[in-house]
Amino acid sequence: MYRIVVDTNVIISAWINKNGSSRQFFAKYLTNDMCVFITSGEIIAEVKKVANRPKFKRYGEGIDEFLHPIMTTSRFVKIKSNFKVIEEDPDDDVIVNTAHDGHADYIVSGDGDLLRLKEYRKIRIVTVSAMLEILRHGS
Repeated sequence: MYRIVVDTNVIISAWINKNGSSRQFFAKYLTNDMCVFITSGEIIAEVKKVANRPKFKRYGEGIDEFLHPIMTTSRFVKIKSNFKVIEEDPDDDVIVNTAHDGHADYIVSGDGDLLRLKEYRKIRIVTVSAMLEILRHGS
């Protein structure tokens, strides 16, 4: 079973693009026995903050409705670590800290700063497409 932390940008992408790979990822694996989604209150708060930006107001489905299945099936962790990993964007550290404290195997992200790391403390950092391949074929 894969323990996965999903970055804010992937959640927002899944919310606004009903036919994109991020939405397919959630649709197929959110309640699948292959995955355990790990999140934190800080990630959910960031998603809601981003979703309330004016540029996202035009999307019909409310973010709370979209987040409901994620919040009810994910395992929440309380962040205890305080790693400072992403100098370019310290807000991304919440993703890394959630993954570390939640004993995640993977971080799924579209963020270049995170993806450049490729791995942090044995947590692989991959794109949605790469994660879909891993889930299809194992690795």
